[in-house]
Amino acid sequence: MLLNDRNQSFCELYEIYEASFPQEERRRKEDQKKVWENPAVDVRVIRRDGRIAAFLSCWRLETCRFLEHLATAPDCRGGGLGRALVEECIREAEEAGVPLFLEIEPVTEKKPDTVRRASFYERLGFFINPFPYEQPPLQPGAPRIPLWVVSYGRRVSEEEFKRYKQEIYGKVYGEELI
Repeated sequence: MLLNDRNQSFCELYEIYEASFPQEERRRKEDQKKVWENPAVDVRVIRRDGRIAAFLSCWRLETCRFLEHLATAPDCRGGGLGRALVEECIREAEEAGVPLFLEIEPVTEKKPDTVRRASFYERLGFFINPFPYEQPPLQPGAPRIPLWVVSYGRRVSEEEFKRYKQEIYGKVYGEELI
């Protein structure tokens, strides 16, 4: 379900966001507020007991859809809420006839969550693409983060991804590719 009262729900969304992502993978509060106010960003939510239990931020870009943040309140995890939100975005991307992308941390044995996260997206029909990728910093002075690009329905080559990357970098991160 699309969230229409973003300003009213901002504190509730940001609380889940903070609990779900490490600091280097989060924007500062005022910067994230601007993202959620952007008309190109859909914020989908599922409510339980009168509060937001899970949300998904999805950028509606010209060339593709980009899932930026999927988060579930810690006490609501494991109930299929994230799956339901991602499936909504998959349907929207298919209806629009555009590819759907997201970024995940590389899978490592040191971080069991990375294995679970990759498996979650693969079960939904996403493919991990085997080329190097770095997420631009989300905060001033923060480092670039090595991530994996994940695409729905099929793998894409690094060459094919370039045009999508250019729009993602420009619109989502405010960084132009050279």
